[in-house]
Amino acid sequence: MSPQGRYKKIVVPLDGSGWSERAIPHAVDIARNNGAELILLHVFRPPTHEFTDQIALAGQEGQIQQLREEIKQYLIGIRSNLRSENIEVRTQFIEGVGVASLICDYVNDEGCDLVVMSTHGRTGLGRFLFGSIANKVMECVEVPVLLIRPDKE
Repeated sequence: MSPQGRYKKIVVPLDGSGWSERAIPHAVDIARNNGAELILLHVFRPPTHEFTDQIALAGQEGQIQQLREEIKQYLIGIRSNLRSENIEVRTQFIEGVGVASLICDYVNDEGCDLVVMSTHGRTGLGRFLFGSIANKVMECVEVPVLLIRPDKE
């Protein structure tokens, strides 16, 4: 029987980068120690809202759909690896604009107990954005947030 602990549902927001994945081992340790479920969460921000020309969009829909599928396969791959280590894990794919608020809504609506996330995602502007997403998530959820600094060993 798995141990009973403080945390039952742990959310790990992933942006598809190796940086964001560095939160996973920390979340796995906490899940094991608490008999908790991990939820790998990706918020897909469709590039379509940045374009107003509908003709340009028509040709891009196939590429956007391919991106969606790649991300879903990425999440499934991580889920499979974790399940092979006997971790209870599922994936959640949300689509929309406002990544931080969508993460917060999910965490609050699902009754999650903990968020474990990397403070930096991609390099450059993405790194800045993911850091600011972490800050926003800390402000808008009512559960603990464990921030992992992937650039520090």
